Amino acid sequence: MKFAKLFLFSTILFSVMNCAELFQSDKKDNNDALFALLLNAGCTVSDVSAPAAGRKIDFTACRGDANAALVASGFSSSSVSLSGGLVGTGSSSTVYTTSSSLSSLGGDKKASIEIVYVLSQGDSSLDAILPSTTNLSGPGFHILPTTVNKIASNGSNSALNTPRVWASSVSAEKTLCLEVHQESGNAHVFGWESSCAAASRGTYQFEEDGVAADFGGDRIGLRINKATVKSITIYSSNIGTAGSFR
Repeated sequence: MKFAKLFLFSTILFSVMNCAELFQSDKKDNNDALFALLLNAGCTVSDVSAPAAGRKIDFTACRGDANAALVASGFSSSSVSLSGGLVGTGSSSTVYTTSSSLSSLGGDKKASIEIVYVLSQGDSSLDAILPSTTNLSGPGFHILPTTVNKIASNGSNSALNTPRVWASSVSAEKTLCLEVHQESGNAHVFGWESSCAAASRGTYQFEEDGVAADFGGDRIGLRINKATVKSITIYSSNIGTAGSFR
């Protein structure tokens, strides 16, 4: 009887040890799989040289989980997904770069981007904040289906002094080239209804000078409301060459 009990105890102990080893093995395999997924996650990033040096992030060519892909591509995100681009559904859908994204180093801050996007509905909007803090505060642009407004220091948006109006872009891919310069503590915001490569760099198609702005950040931020961002190019030098109106 003692031998039988000892045999039964040994059998149970051996089984428990095997299960524990199997569990540890499964856990390691899961961790390895997650690590491999993170290593493979990301979006296609390429260098550009025209009309200025910069870095293009193609959100239509991303791999892996949205958050992991964006982190690997240099962005922090909230409430966004990846489906034919970077998709946002409301004011809480945001991304911002995880490192400085200025087009001018030292002195007054400047930031320059090209953005390719699709607004899905008549009440869609896309905010491009440049330069931005990590809580998306700063000067920038409030993009609507038929125009683009300025964003001031209190986060409100309103029409530009020199506006630009176009036919409704709902459901159509559109490209804008956008730039903000810090000038005497305020913002000079301007841009073109085209790619930056096609822009006439000395003549702005929409702009306003002297916009009250908070220049506490050095990132690029996006707030994506019922829209899809196909790509963004962040330039490391200025696009615009004309002076301000002042």
